[in-house]
Order: sequence, then structure tokens, then C-alpha cells
Amino acid sequence: MPFEPRNKRYEKEKPRLFGRKKKKSRQPQPNREAQQAAKAVETENAKVQRATSVRNIVTESNAAPKPGKQRKDADTQNAPVQKSQQYESESANETQQSQSKRLVAEDKTQPKISQDHKAGRLSRSNRKMATNGKNVKASRRHENPKGNIPRKAPQQARGKGKKRTRFTLPKNWLLILIGILLIGGISYGVYSYQRNNNYTAVEPKNKKNVEIYVPQGTSLQQIGDNLANKKLVHSSQAFTHYVRAHNATNILAGYYELNSSMDMSTLVENLLAGGSDTPLYPTTVLTMTEGETIDSFANKVGKVKQFSKKEFLAKVNDSKFVDQLAQQYPQLLKSDQDAKDMRYRLEGYLYPATYNYENYKSVDELITAMVAKTNAEMLPYYQTIKDSNMSVHQILTVASLVQAEGVGDTDMRKIAGVFLNRLDIEMPIQSDVAVKYALHTNKVNLTVDDTMVDSPYNLYRNAGYGPGPFNNPSIQAIKAVLNPLDRDQKYLYFVANLKTGAITYTTNQNDHDAAVAKVDATNQSMQNKK
Repeated sequence: MPFEPRNKRYEKEKPRLFGRKKKKSRQPQPNREAQQAAKAVETENAKVQRATSVRNIVTESNAAPKPGKQRKDADTQNAPVQKSQQYESESANETQQSQSKRLVAEDKTQPKISQDHKAGRLSRSNRKMATNGKNVKASRRHENPKGNIPRKAPQQARGKGKKRTRFTLPKNWLLILIGILLIGGISYGVYSYQRNNNYTAVEPKNKKNVEIYVPQGTSLQQIGDNLANKKLVHSSQAFTHYVRAHNATNILAGYYELNSSMDMSTLVENLLAGGSDTPLYPTTVLTMTEGETIDSFANKVGKVKQFSKKEFLAKVNDSKFVDQLAQQYPQLLKSDQDAKDMRYRLEGYLYPATYNYENYKSVDELITAMVAKTNAEMLPYYQTIKDSNMSVHQILTVASLVQAEGVGDTDMRKIAGVFLNRLDIEMPIQSDVAVKYALHTNKVNLTVDDTMVDSPYNLYRNAGYGPGPFNNPSIQAIKAVLNPLDRDQKYLYFVANLKTGAITYTTNQNDHDAAVAKVDATNQSMQNKK
């Protein structure tokens, strides 16, 4: 029996786990040309076998004796041999026919690419056809008439020699890409709309209050960012969109108590109502009182671990920093840039208020907030200052003297009138406040020698306004200078009872000396503060 190559497809299937049968691989359909070729092989083999049988019979007949008994005996003796040869030839013919049939069956069931085909060798059936004068290429064509490379069987495809398929874009890839971009754009648009229009409460059940500080001059975007960071609104964009859509941009500075259970309308109403000037939880605050100097306030700053006194004093006198503030607040600081011999460039420009230093990461931010507060307070009065033919720097200088000398609105306005009357006639202001600033002292009573100190801040010896403000005045003192009282009375002098606070105003030196004599004993009894 001829050798038959092993094929796993003909092996008996082994039982698989859980009784599930392995799927049979799809067998190729029989090829008509292959059947015709196999039939031609069978016919050719039959002719060869028939010719061989005839040739054997003729040879045997020629070898036997011709006549007589001898021939008969020979025929009798050779009869079994001839029969056996005939049987052998018939069996050989049957074997060849079975082989041909087997080849046809193999052609139907075997994979199109056999191991011989991979190795570049002819298969068994192809060798027969080549022996019988057939063309090897023809045999390959009838195995694969279209000339394409046969498809690998599943067993071979899973082998090491598996060829990777090359990725190709679909024909309509551009439409797919446009569709993806369109869907992405629509999704982002929906998300943006929901984010910008979500005015609901972030946590409707959370009633815990949170302190929010809105510095003077803060933009809507900064307020929205602060609210979003505290989780009081869904997003900064939603806040800014709401206040602009409802024309609610006039938000006042101050400290506010808000909570995440408030919807956008309630929260904005609270911001429009105004907050507290002082922190609601005053544990980390710095307070500058009205009429306090930078030196005094620097001592408070030095007690805070977050900043230092030296750092604060250096920054208020930093020309580069002051110039940056002047660009940011030109109406407030333009005239300050022309001043000379100032001890501190920002003296008089830091508004007296309470500041939560935890809201500021540096001294720069703290000072900027104080200047911004002053600018906000004076914003309604810049035009009045311009009409008065005085500069902002001059107004703040006189206001600083008024702040230290007077108590209450009426006295502040009268004292402002006295100083302005003196300035009009180029008479020295002669204020003790200026001398104390020049001497770096807080003592109550000054001596004659004190009033003779050589300093540009000594307004006993120097006429005019001096280098600049002597402290940081409140808006009340500034308004008193802009709207003085009793200037038509021509008051040029005043003296205060330091114990009672009563002030006597006079128009000449003699009356003034008499008024001083009345209160001198009382004032001298007051303990001096160094």
C-alpha cells in the first residue's frame, strides 16, 4: 500500500472538555478540473497496465512448444501460471485505480498548500503526471485554477509563520472622522452650556457658613474663582455669566458669610448687600487704625509669622514696586511720584482697616490690598480734588494732620479750614503732629527745642505741605479737607484741652495766647508718652 501523508483532519477526534466537540474545519469544494485530471491519470494507467498484460501473454506463448502433446502439456502446466499472472495484473490495475481515487480524495480534503508545496517539491500526484508527460505547472493550476495563493488552513494559520495583515483605512474614513469631531463638538457644547448655566445650590443640605473676603478692586473672575474654590458655586463661569446677565456686577468689598446651600440668586443678593469691614472670625487679622503711621503698623506686621517688619518697610519704600502700583492706580499715585524727601513713599496711601493676612501670600499682596482700598474710598472724590486745584498728595497730607488733631466731623472740618487758611497766606501750619513725626516720638507736650528740629517734616520752620502725609488718614478726614467748615471766619489758630477734648479757635496771636494760657496747666499735667 503506497505511503499516505499524515493529515490531522483524518485522525479520529478526541473527546474534549465538557463534551464539546471541536468544530470541523470547512473543507474545500471538489475541483472539476482536478477530477478531470485524476480521471485522465486513471485512463492512462489502465492503458499501460493493459499493454503490460498483453506483452506478458505474448512472451509466454512464444516460449511454449508448438505442436503435439508437449505443447498441450506445456499449456496445461502454464495455465495456472498465466492465470496467476492475469490475477496479479488485475490486482495491480485495481491497486492503481484505488490509488488514483485516493489521490482525488486527498485533493478534495487536504489543505491547498501541502508541506511539499511549501518546500517547493512536487506532490505525489504531480510526480505521476510529470512521469506521464504532464506539465507540473498545469497540475498546480488545476489545484489552484485562479492562480491565487491558497488560503492557509486554520492549523497552519496559527503557526509561527503567521503573516500579519496590513492595516488599511476604511474607504469612508473621512466621514467617520468628521462624525467623531461633530459628536465631540456637540458634547462639549452641551457640557459648556450646562456648566455656564448651572445656578443651583452645590449642596442644598449643607448649612455650614464659610467666610469669603472680597478685596477692593477684585474682578468678577477672581470673585468667581474664590467662590468655586470654596465650593459655593458650580463654576466660576456660572457666577460671572449670572451676574453679567442680571446686571449685578456692582459687588461690594468686605467679608461675607455664605454657604453651599444657597442658589446663585441668593448668593449674589448677599454680595450686593455688602459685607463687613472686619473679619467675621478675627483670629488672623492685622488692623491699621485711623491716623496710624507705617512705622507703627510695621510693628504689628512683624508679630505675624507670615511676614516680617523689615520686609514690610522695605516694600513700602521700593520705587519699582510703587511705580507698578502707580500704573495700576494712576489717579491715586500720580502726584506721589513727584514728591521728594518722603520717609516712606506709601505713607498716607495705606487705608486704615482690618486685613486678614491669611488672604495674602506675600507682603506685596497685603500692601496692594491696602492701596486698593484707599483708591476705592477716594474714587468718588477725584473730580472734586481736581476742581480744588490741589493734588491728591496735598489733600492726603492735610487730611493726615486733621486726622491727628481733631475728633469728630465738626472739629475735623474746622481744623481743616484753619490749615487751608494758613496755606492760602503762605503761613506755616505749625502743627505738633508734624514735629512729632519728624522726631519719631509720641510724647504729648513738645518743648521749644523740639519745634526747632532740622527736618523737612518740621512745619514750624517750613511753610507749605512738607514732603507728604504724616500718617494714614480715614476717608472722614479726607472729606473734611474737601468740605471745610467756617473758613469765612478766618480762623488761623486753635488749641485743644487735652483732658476734655474741647477746642478753641481764634483769628489772631493775642487771642490764641490767651486761650493757651487757660489750658496750659491742664495740658502740662498730662503724662508725656515716649
